Amino acid sequence: MSPLPPPDAGARHDSSVVLAFLRRTDYPLLTRIARRMINHLCWSGVDEAHELLQRFTLDQRGIAGASAPDENRPLARQSPDALARFIDDAFALAASVLSEAEIVSCLERWIKDDKTGFLIESSENQTTTLAQLAEALERFRDMGIADTELSPSTRNVLRVSLARRFLTEDLHFIRSAKNCIEVQDFCDLVHHVISPPLSRGKLGGKSSGLLLAKHIVRTAEAHDASLGDIRVPKTYYVTTDGILDFIEHNHLQDVYDRKYLPIDQVRREYPHIVQVFKNSHFTPDTMKGLSVALDDLGDGPVIVRSSSLLEDRFGTAFSGKYKSLFLANLGSKAERLGALMDAIAEVYASVFGPDPIEYRAERGLLDVHEEMGVMIQEVVGQRAGRYFLPAYAGVAFSRNEFRWSPRIRRDDGLVRLVVGLGTRAVDRVGDDYPILAAPGQPGLRINTTADEMVRYSPHFVDVINLEAGVFETLPLDQLVREVGHALPGARLLLATWDESGLPRPVGVDWDPARQTAVATFEGLLSRTPFLGRMRGLLALLSERIGGPVDLEFASDGRTLYLLQCRPQSYGTDDGPSPLPVDVPHERVVFTADRYVSNGQLPDITHVVYVDPEAYGALPDLVSLRSVGEAVGALNRVLPRRQFILMGPGRWGSRGDIKLGVSVTYADISNTAMLVEIARRGGSAPDVSFGTHFFQDLVESGIRYLPLFPGTGTSELNDTFLRSSPNALADVLPEWAHLAKVVRVVDVAASTGGQVLKVLMNADADRAVAMLAPPGRWTGR
Repeated sequence: MSPLPPPDAGARHDSSVVLAFLRRTDYPLLTRIARRMINHLCWSGVDEAHELLQRFTLDQRGIAGASAPDENRPLARQSPDALARFIDDAFALAASVLSEAEIVSCLERWIKDDKTGFLIESSENQTTTLAQLAEALERFRDMGIADTELSPSTRNVLRVSLARRFLTEDLHFIRSAKNCIEVQDFCDLVHHVISPPLSRGKLGGKSSGLLLAKHIVRTAEAHDASLGDIRVPKTYYVTTDGILDFIEHNHLQDVYDRKYLPIDQVRREYPHIVQVFKNSHFTPDTMKGLSVALDDLGDGPVIVRSSSLLEDRFGTAFSGKYKSLFLANLGSKAERLGALMDAIAEVYASVFGPDPIEYRAERGLLDVHEEMGVMIQEVVGQRAGRYFLPAYAGVAFSRNEFRWSPRIRRDDGLVRLVVGLGTRAVDRVGDDYPILAAPGQPGLRINTTADEMVRYSPHFVDVINLEAGVFETLPLDQLVREVGHALPGARLLLATWDESGLPRPVGVDWDPARQTAVATFEGLLSRTPFLGRMRGLLALLSERIGGPVDLEFASDGRTLYLLQCRPQSYGTDDGPSPLPVDVPHERVVFTADRYVSNGQLPDITHVVYVDPEAYGALPDLVSLRSVGEAVGALNRVLPRRQFILMGPGRWGSRGDIKLGVSVTYADISNTAMLVEIARRGGSAPDVSFGTHFFQDLVESGIRYLPLFPGTGTSELNDTFLRSSPNALADVLPEWAHLAKVVRVVDVAASTGGQVLKVLMNADADRAVAMLAPPGRWTGR
């Protein structure tokens, strides 16, 4: 052992007093601290510490130097005297190589670490209830210790175990969370958690993603001031096992087999399940928690959002599969509480609906245990007359799959904006358009002429009617005439046209009763840092989470609020397909020249063609809906990923179903491609990147292509589609009465053994569907 420098006797006073005190009052703690001191010295490169540790280890073996370190015999128990010598030697060595300040700092940190042992035990013990864990967190808060005062190892074990208990078991998520969600944040969180008395549940995917994003933004404020005023609305969380408590309390255990029933039976019985849940009751403990939440949230509108265990993970976003319900939150306390419980029951019932069950089955998740958490969140916005609404809301994406200019790169991102509530940004609507912008290319606009700005702008707005107490959709011009300058953010969102035909942002002299305004969002996009902030926010969250993200947001006209954050689903990075040259006209089924992605479909054996003219001529709502039902039936019997769907307008939209076939995810889940056809006088396809509908297609690997026949180089060979034999009656005899509207083309039977090949090249912004022999197309 090398000679040790003499200790500074005068400077050892503070640490020696602490050690003497521990020796008299808490000898086990002194032992643990001595062990940590030796480890600390070893990690610091002190050779004498390694020698001391080796000598102590050899003493444990009983015969110094005589035993191999991997022998299969028990170690000898150390005598109290040997342990006391080890402690003395450890601190003597420390005093010889460390300053007094270093020793005192280590002692303080390790004593604080040790004082947190009860919280580590509580969070690591999986039998601890959330109520017990909340008590332990309150005890930790009362101690006044910040987790930044703890050693890195203790800090990490606490943050990781608490994230695992409250949020998720996902390791990728936990790695991100431990760097930004502190123990004190969990102390605050427990005051907003509603759970059964013996709960061991979690908050669910949507809640976890939002909490992670909130704390990532908070930690970045010091580096980027533009992100400092991004907020998250006040939120309460019902734990995921709340649904289990609800089902047990009401003896509804028979619902658990829903997911194993035929999907047609699930669809048929689902409305009854919803009513059963809405007519059931919550336990007194849950009602008490919800009552406290309402008192804190006040009497402003709230939204009840799903947050299941499986939701908002990479590859399983469950976009739009579970319910989110707006509540005006009006009336007496009893009425408000009743409406809140009614909404939560409906969210619970949505677990057993056809779309989430089909979605889970597609991804092999039927046998995975699912639980449903709930978020109760303030609605962002202001009152304008008798309505409540945000100035604007929308969705943002790190990756842009909709590039309307060759200057736009995939990593420029995309923002989808609407006036009012964000439902029109995430839901596919049949009769309206959002405003699209690329944060990485803030000067590029998809609509450049005055006619395009008017035609492809938002014409409707979703609001909460505070007098009627309901969610409703209004024409934007009606809302503007009624509330005028009281519309939140009007000067940033609206424009009028001057004498020269150029748009001009509305000003103080704008007369809503006389001047028609259009929602161009030009003031927000050009005169504020909004797009720069969105680009910074997307970049920050993508970097910290470790992949592209999908955000929902809203603004009350003053502050930007983050509403949701999850990993963005995106398609495979297929290369551009070689395109054929000089294909005989009769072999081409269609060509497209807008919004084309890369890739090549597998050989297509069947085409389901909903004739646009015949569909538009259907006389009533029942007939229109029956087309969607027939498509759903074909989806279940045709070979998976070997057929494509073609038809008019915007499929899967809410609103007027004359503008597009009424389907849900369960009705199209097996197709290889959805081709939407613009028809004269009808609704044009909406390249709805960012909606829940589009995200379903992306996650499932279903390609999307809009067709604009008769414009540019786009073509549609409807002669082939209409003259080929219709196999609908052979495949589904019960739907034969729709043969004039729904055509099923068996490609091989109609062409003497050929298949349909769909080749896509984004670089050329062109796609070709042609008849050819089976086998991969190579361009020759």
